[in-house]
Amino acid sequence: MKRVVVLLCAFASVAAQAADAGDVRYVPEIFGRLVGAQAYPPTNVCLRHSGSESTQCAYTDMEGRFRIPSFGAVHPEPAREGDRRPPAYADYWLEIGTRTKTVTRLRDIDLVDHGRAVLHLECDLARAARAGACEAKNPG
Repeated sequence: MKRVVVLLCAFASVAAQAADAGDVRYVPEIFGRLVGAQAYPPTNVCLRHSGSESTQCAYTDMEGRFRIPSFGAVHPEPAREGDRRPPAYADYWLEIGTRTKTVTRLRDIDLVDHGRAVLHLECDLARAARAGACEAKNPG
């Protein structure tokens, strides 16, 4: 009898996860490099998302390299009662200058379908005032 109960619980858990699987997205792990700085590159690059002041930051080394790890599954924001729009994901982007009064948005970050995705970027600070300061690069 215990086995039947355990099997039923396991089946219910798997079914619940499968129902939510279509709604789960991930922020990729980000490896990047800041180039085009006049002297030394900024000391940090941050991943920010809309609807929150929380960020995940990474320090740069002397060559401007940084790494921001993926932080797991991202679920859409729940729809409010009476709202006819479907649930939506927050917007994510990279920025520098979060500890100063001037913030520069480098690139929007798209969510991905699996948790092991990696994004390699090269960010030209000379172009940072315009959109497209960061370009995806092949690793190597």
